[in-house]
Amino acid sequence: MRVLVVDDEPLVRSELVYALGKVAGEVQVTEAPDAVEALRELAGAAYDIVFLDINLPGLSGLEATKIINALPNAPQVVFVTAHDTHAVDAFELAAFDYVVKPVSQERLARTLDRLRALRESTAPPAAPPNGNPSRVALEDGERTRLVKIAEIRYVQANGHVVTARVFDGDLRWKGALAEAAARLEPSGFLRVHRAYLVNPERVVEVEPFFGGTYLLRVDDKARSEVPVSRNYLPAVRKALGL
Repeated sequence: MRVLVVDDEPLVRSELVYALGKVAGEVQVTEAPDAVEALRELAGAAYDIVFLDINLPGLSGLEATKIINALPNAPQVVFVTAHDTHAVDAFELAAFDYVVKPVSQERLARTLDRLRALRESTAPPAAPPNGNPSRVALEDGERTRLVKIAEIRYVQANGHVVTARVFDGDLRWKGALAEAAARLEPSGFLRVHRAYLVNPERVVEVEPFFGGTYLLRVDDKARSEVPVSRNYLPAVRKALGL
């Protein structure tokens, strides 16, 4: 596992690197004192996870994450901050986790365990004996609903929570977005953003958006919009004939 630790305080960086050495097993850790140096490092090498402070000089951690999310094979981002006031902003950027300083080894271990579980879940699943079932089990409060894949408009990851949009609302997906991708992409679903999978058969409008990207509008009750990130533009254009 390759890890990048980004913090402008050398002592904080060294404490986090020490904690990683205690709980992470075999990892390769690189340090960066600010977001600009971190982006330079990410442009030249692949990382699995970035532990990123929010209050950095120059480019903030939140601003840097918008750039990180657009990278090919973008790493997971864990915000490590002294404040809990940015949690909503962090998870809107599909942050993998949000950890408040000082970081305990136990808290760090839980984050890494979740990352390992996510990485393992990205392995292609074995094909079921009777082919690819046309329905999935989704949570609706205390109930479980069996929903036809064709009825799902899109799947979204918001922090730890993954939901599937059907006509009249959201249902909880039992697992990570990577598991949803492995399950739904063989049925034609398209990755359009780090946090979104879309059923192209349910897209009814395409609207130009900032920076040459798009907003996709689907045919649910609310005519919901799904953002397309720059990294996925070529695949989206091809799939929708744009």
